[in-house]
Amino acid sequence: MEFKHFSHIHGLVFHQTAQGSEIHCSGCKSSGGGNVYACWKCNYLLHEHCFRATRSLNHPSHSLHPLTLLPYPTYPSTQFFCNSCSLVGNGFCYCCSECEFDVHVHCAHLAAPPHFSHSASVPLPTFNHQNHHVYPPLQNNPFPNYVPSSS
Repeated sequence: MEFKHFSHIHGLVFHQTAQGSEIHCSGCKSSGGGNVYACWKCNYLLHEHCFRATRSLNHPSHSLHPLTLLPYPTYPSTQFFCNSCSLVGNGFCYCCSECEFDVHVHCAHLAAPPHFSHSASVPLPTFNHQNHHVYPPLQNNPFPNYVPSSS
């Protein structure tokens, strides 16, 4: 069975990866394990968590406006600065275009209250913590660190 996702032109199929195997997610641009949704024609893979991320959410860290999930940053640099973990990202991000507020898709859900999080059956992927860009931490940052791998 194929599933449609806004970030890709072709249908995606659910694939159970072998335990211990690692994939590179085309959405968040991070490596990790777990189940994926895949387009085998394009080698486009999404972590299950990235596939199930809601298109819009109200987040306690930015209560002025809802955040919208984008498949890639819209800035000329093609990167964004995560207002949660203070790292640069170049994949899926939740953003507020009015305020230029951006967070990694995983940072948004790690910091979210339980009613914003996905069910326990969809765990967050594990990440490779190498070659990332670090910026000075934000003052009083209430969010845990999430370190995306570079790609």
